[in-house]
Amino acid sequence: MFYLQFLENDEQIYQKIKPGNEMRQQIVVISMLFTSFYTQLLPCEPFEPVFLKPVDTSREDKDFFTFKQKLEKSVKEKDIKFIDSIIDPKISFAFDEDGMGKSKFLKYWKLDKNPKNSEFWDELSQTINLGFTYKDNIWSAPFLFNLTPESIDSYSFSLITGSTVNIRNKPSKKGAIVTQLSWEFVKNEYDETIPKQVPNEPCNWKKVCISDGQVGYICEQYLRSPMDHRVGFSKKNKNWMMIFFVEGGD
Repeated sequence: MFYLQFLENDEQIYQKIKPGNEMRQQIVVISMLFTSFYTQLLPCEPFEPVFLKPVDTSREDKDFFTFKQKLEKSVKEKDIKFIDSIIDPKISFAFDEDGMGKSKFLKYWKLDKNPKNSEFWDELSQTINLGFTYKDNIWSAPFLFNLTPESIDSYSFSLITGSTVNIRNKPSKKGAIVTQLSWEFVKNEYDETIPKQVPNEPCNWKKVCISDGQVGYICEQYLRSPMDHRVGFSKKNKNWMMIFFVEGGD
């Protein structure tokens, strides 16, 4: 509040002083110094808030929507036969020379020997549950893969995937709620002091910077980076094929 009043008073004085006046220059300098000092007092650097509400446009394509329903069913039942039938021979799954090809993909996800225990099912389920969008003849998920604004650094920011999600002052359900956010981008803050597995805690915690300059902790399940897994499907010979399922970047 004091900061805002300072700026308002500064603006009023600024307008009354004639151009070229030394006092005017001094006020500008003082204002800049005060703003810099105030920013340094914040736990992290503030930024413009960016929101991105969930979208799923798959119903616009009846053929793909029917396929998507079959896909969701197969993932729920861990139906390796169906998944095997839709994997493109040249599927991309990693950004290196060995990150392409169906046989390598199956081996990478351990779907070739013990498919029921593969982490593939959970990863794909989380990905497709965040909605599909269409671009360049490809249906892809999650929705933020195509819709993340260019102003967002995909490596530094993550999207809160939920409504009124609690941001706490420490990595614990017992931590005080700093604020609640809905479908808003936050900046990733790396904190090596957070243990990967906290006893009696229902989730893993991530430290984030909020647009107003505050820092807090959020349950990982409500956080999605644009660089997390994304999947794409393209129609080949009248069949929908999975052409990529990757994370990270090149």
